[in-house]
Amino acid sequence: MASGRAESNGSFPRSLVIAADRVITPTRDFTPGVVEIRGGRIARVREGRAKRAHVKGAVLAPGLIDLQINGMAGVDFATCENNADLERAHRLLLSTGVTAYLPTLISSPLVQLRAALVHWRKFRDAAQAPRVLGVHLEGPYLNDKYAGAHDLDYLRPPNRQEFTSVLDMAPGLVRLVTLAPELPGATPLIKAAVKRSVAISAGHTAATYDQAQSSFATGVSMVTHLFNAMRPMHHREPGIAGAALADDHIVTGLIADLVHLHPSVIRMTLALKSFRRVALVTDAIAAAGTHSRTSHFGGRALAIGDAPRLAGGTLAGSLLTLDQAIRNMVSLGVPLREAVLMASEVPATVLRRRDLGRIAPSARADLVMFDRTLRVQKVFVDGRLVYSNGKGKRVKGKRKEESW
Repeated sequence: MASGRAESNGSFPRSLVIAADRVITPTRDFTPGVVEIRGGRIARVREGRAKRAHVKGAVLAPGLIDLQINGMAGVDFATCENNADLERAHRLLLSTGVTAYLPTLISSPLVQLRAALVHWRKFRDAAQAPRVLGVHLEGPYLNDKYAGAHDLDYLRPPNRQEFTSVLDMAPGLVRLVTLAPELPGATPLIKAAVKRSVAISAGHTAATYDQAQSSFATGVSMVTHLFNAMRPMHHREPGIAGAALADDHIVTGLIADLVHLHPSVIRMTLALKSFRRVALVTDAIAAAGTHSRTSHFGGRALAIGDAPRLAGGTLAGSLLTLDQAIRNMVSLGVPLREAVLMASEVPATVLRRRDLGRIAPSARADLVMFDRTLRVQKVFVDGRLVYSNGKGKRVKGKRKEESW
């Protein structure tokens, strides 16, 4: 099987055993541990070793899930129209341990958004690895005071009829929406989304502490890239960032590239919130995974340095990958277990996908194997090897059982 590609016939290995020095599960780490897979799902997880299957020094983790990614490998997800470009982006995503993601579509003219949804409906149905779980609409119902890299010309006031018509274009495709909940007309959108099981995240917002709390009660369950593009915290007006940190039910998206947030702010966030309410995201743009020094985002020119920026210096997404986000968190003293679950189990929870992001019986066998330096070595989707860095080899066992 070629590295970075899924098997074309979509069949599952009849049986597969993967054993590693460390296996990260929702409740504990097995050191060492064994994962038994049947029919593309995890059948059993246990402590111990397996004959001919143990990989020394390896960490076996749930497949990573990116809730906010605008592009990669030179491919802009808002304008991607062909399978060849998407395949290039998918190969790079798999190499970073991502087994599922939400392509993120930023504010754009309505006609362009509708065209993108048509393409992603087809891509979702055809994709094998990584999984396209749906799309994340970041805008256009954002506050122009905190637009960030979004073009002001494309922002619009919330309109429930328009919003539901967009959802109706591709039923079930839109899984996450970022909006500014304080805008007039936003509450009916939030309620409509909740009825359709679409998660709502507050972002690019000037919401006060009280407005944020009200939106949480209405149905907002997440905050997009915490501290970025939102009302700053103040000791007399904590704003939406303060409200999110104080609410144990709200998940905060966090860009851990060490540019969007100072390390001390990351540590403060984790000191105030359970790691199970922090989702690592990349917010990566098309330039991620390339050596380009220039790029475009939403039709606007960018300069690439420590991060993509508009001409005035405004951050415009990142160059981050999820595996690097995990390494960055560990470098700040965050336990590996917590860093991994923030990039797998927590995003799956946001989308109410208990079959993903977990190494547990009945969950889908989407797995990533790291080496001692936390570099991705192998990736499995539905128990199939879909990426390998080329090291190691397959060992065939008895009764059509495969081991690694």
